[in-house]
Amino acid sequence: MVLFKFQSFNKYPLYNLTIVLAFNQRSKFLTFAANFDASMLTTILVAILISLSFQVFPVAIGIDRSKGFFQSSWFGSLLILGQILFFVIGYLLGDRFMHLMDGFKGIVIFIGFFLIGIRIIMEAFQVRKGERTYIIDNTKTAVLASVAQGINTFLAAMLFTFLRVDSQWLLMILVIASLIVTLTGLVIKPGRQGFAISSFLYLISSVVMIVSAVYLGFVM
Repeated sequence: MVLFKFQSFNKYPLYNLTIVLAFNQRSKFLTFAANFDASMLTTILVAILISLSFQVFPVAIGIDRSKGFFQSSWFGSLLILGQILFFVIGYLLGDRFMHLMDGFKGIVIFIGFFLIGIRIIMEAFQVRKGERTYIIDNTKTAVLASVAQGINTFLAAMLFTFLRVDSQWLLMILVIASLIVTLTGLVIKPGRQGFAISSFLYLISSVVMIVSAVYLGFVM
């Protein structure tokens, strides 16, 4: 029986070669598709985390520099710590409870990120008018501002648990991005230019969130 299969395989060499080539092409395509999906997921996640870090910008430009370097650095650190804290809490809660919605996680991811995007759009107009900024001259104000800016991070972290991605990697990207945005905000004085930049960053964030909602919810 084995001999028959061997003879049959050699009886039609061109046909068998076509099958082998087709199988190889299919394997290459599947490998390419898997690598593309992984690359897109990484790109989307990094874009979301950078967008979340933009939230600290309008607060950072409101830090009172007259308090001195160390006090300003302390206020800026509180903004970053707020992002870290809300991310960790959101991820832990999501890891514990979000599995209950695994059956329709695509819809949940879409609605979640879409609503975050809409929320950021609404905040962008407030920032443009100077209504979403703070004058940070004491620790209490810095903490309250940090809490207000951490809500979107909290919601996004809960949604990240659906994607089964290393939370430490996500947190590292968020911290680095938030640090850069905070330092940038510290060198820009509050005023029309600062508000315009903040509003523009918020609009970019909203677009990223809405595009991510569609991709993660329905395409991936």
